[in-house]
Amino acid sequence: MSESTEKPLLEVRDLAVSFFTPDGVVSAVQGVSFAIGRGRTLALVGESGSGKTVTAYSILRLIQPPGRITGGRILLRSARAGDIELADLGEEDELLYRVRGGLVSMIFQEPMTALSPVHTVGSQIAEAILLHQKRTVKEARELTIEMLGKVGLPLPSVYYHQYPHELSGGMRQRVVIAMALVCKPELLIADEPTTALDVTIQAQILGLIKTLQRELGCAVLLIAHDFGVVAQMADDVAVMHRGIVVESGDVRSVLKAPQHAYTRSLLDALPSRRRPA
Repeated sequence: MSESTEKPLLEVRDLAVSFFTPDGVVSAVQGVSFAIGRGRTLALVGESGSGKTVTAYSILRLIQPPGRITGGRILLRSARAGDIELADLGEEDELLYRVRGGLVSMIFQEPMTALSPVHTVGSQIAEAILLHQKRTVKEARELTIEMLGKVGLPLPSVYYHQYPHELSGGMRQRVVIAMALVCKPELLIADEPTTALDVTIQAQILGLIKTLQRELGCAVLLIAHDFGVVAQMADDVAVMHRGIVVESGDVRSVLKAPQHAYTRSLLDALPSRRRPA
């Protein structure tokens, strides 16, 4: 099947998410649609409050009360598990358990919220392997050490036994990336993975994600607010504003000729586009 006719790995259609509060209903996401092809990177870009993270969390069914998905469909065409309607899965559904961390993984903004402070980083990655793969404890440990090496940690067998608080922010984020990719997901969701890091480390982490994506062949949904990052990382882009997608297309076309005023305002915020007074 040619690339032009192959069905996308993930297809989101008319997704709606609302939060039911004592003060009324808040529509966080309204009729959002996009698709991600296998091996491609789609960036959801927008300012804080635009709905991009709520959209990403909906894919893994991580929206907590008082929020809930109120409409639309989220279709994952998995090569390993067949077509899965993610929006229809219940919290106790065994298939959802298989999806989270197995078929679809996530890198969170702040690594300390994704890692347990009372367990070593190695044991946390090994646990993910044991949950999603038929491996022995010894095999899980060996695979964990191998993955820690792939994400650029020196002496991975030593870092296996360390706790999150013993690592720098950049090293912790590398551990989170290792945990997200160790089970070879078909889709990786990266929720502003470099927000908490300094500029030098940001570039290293983005480069690492891109390298491992090529190696593993997974698709990536990148959540971002910075078009500089989007230009570096993504093939396609969907711009979100106030809960809706206002513009989408391949990155080059959108960067070259943005059609929506909000997209133009985001691009004008790039340092390279600012003109001296």
